Amino acid sequence: MCFFMLTAAQSAGKLKIDTAALAVDLLSLSAHKFYGPKGIGALYVKRSSQVPIEPQIHGGGHERGLRSGTLPTHQIVGLGMAAQIAAEQLGTDNARILSLRNQFLQGFCNLSDWRVNGSLDHRLPGNANVSFAYVEGESLLMALRELAVSTGSACTSMTVEPSYVLKAIGLSDALAHSSIRFSFGRYTTAEEVEFAVEKVKHAVNHLRAQSPEWVAKMAAVES
Repeated sequence: MCFFMLTAAQSAGKLKIDTAALAVDLLSLSAHKFYGPKGIGALYVKRSSQVPIEPQIHGGGHERGLRSGTLPTHQIVGLGMAAQIAAEQLGTDNARILSLRNQFLQGFCNLSDWRVNGSLDHRLPGNANVSFAYVEGESLLMALRELAVSTGSACTSMTVEPSYVLKAIGLSDALAHSSIRFSFGRYTTAEEVEFAVEKVKHAVNHLRAQSPEWVAKMAAVES
């Protein structure tokens, strides 16, 4: 017999999760992904699946023998409250965040040779992965010290290889290396988005001015 486990850390607080409608035996969540406290998560186990859960911490036999030791009550309560708020604000949060992402992307209308990676329709509203041609992603990252941005996921932050996800959707190594991931959330403001747009445009133009490929392209266009 095999069981189906879903890691829904990136979905909680962004999509409606109905465990009754999902054909899963187990589902895991991470509280800090939906504004709860760090260091706490939740594991849903479908009763009818009869999944044999084994304890990893042995001792006093707490929690019906599944986890020994004192539970972090403050974190558990924080996770529950964060989940309640996320459920109540799901629609309004997503609509507002989508508006901020659209504002961000529209700010690059007068900038050439950039692209959004992936579909704008089939994606969560809170992220935009953008490639700026003729700019090395790590150099752009260093130029954006006032912004909390990344060239990839936290899971692959220590690798220098281009994102395998970006390559899988058709990007060249050069464009994958030129990509920056921007995120927007419940507490992001329109003023912060405008600030980020101006910082990115300034940094991109500055770095391109130092790129031989970009200078050659501009010279060819003007000639």
